[in-house]
Amino acid sequence: MKKNIGILAGIFCLAAILAACGRSAEETGNFNTPGNGSSGSLETILALESETVEATETGEPETVLIYYGSSIGKELKTEEVDLPRKTPEAIIGALRTKNIVSVDTKVNDFSISEDGKHITLDLSAGFRDYLKTMQEGSEAVIMAALTNSFLDAYDARDLLVTINGECLETKNRTYKDKLVFVDFVE
Repeated sequence: MKKNIGILAGIFCLAAILAACGRSAEETGNFNTPGNGSSGSLETILALESETVEATETGEPETVLIYYGSSIGKELKTEEVDLPRKTPEAIIGALRTKNIVSVDTKVNDFSISEDGKHITLDLSAGFRDYLKTMQEGSEAVIMAALTNSFLDAYDARDLLVTINGECLETKNRTYKDKLVFVDFVE
């Protein structure tokens, strides 16, 4: 779905550029001409994009379960939160309210394997820097909460966390391997 929206956005931008140049896409032969393999008119694509935006704006909130640390130490607590849309950015925002990620943690990239079982989450350096301020036990709770929240939200099996496309390394650990759901932090 994310890929399709990106494609639609790209087509929309191309149409806007061509319109700004005073030439329609059909006149240039670059969009929706007979025999070029395209699957719809510009009007159809714009209508689909409009429907997608409208569904996003008027859709029901999506409930996700976020995990966070308890005051007891290594025990994880959960809370159901309603998000306007279930996106990596929205989940990070919910985790931010529980101090699982820092204020400056941003999602650089997010992908799910075709079978839906493997997630790759690339975060900004702010997350790594935040973890570097933690003792080993606190870091373990944060990583478990982040992992469990994403795996639960997307019904996946494992999560690979990277920082700016590279391996996450803190003062306590290097996270080269995929992380799995944990019930209790050791």
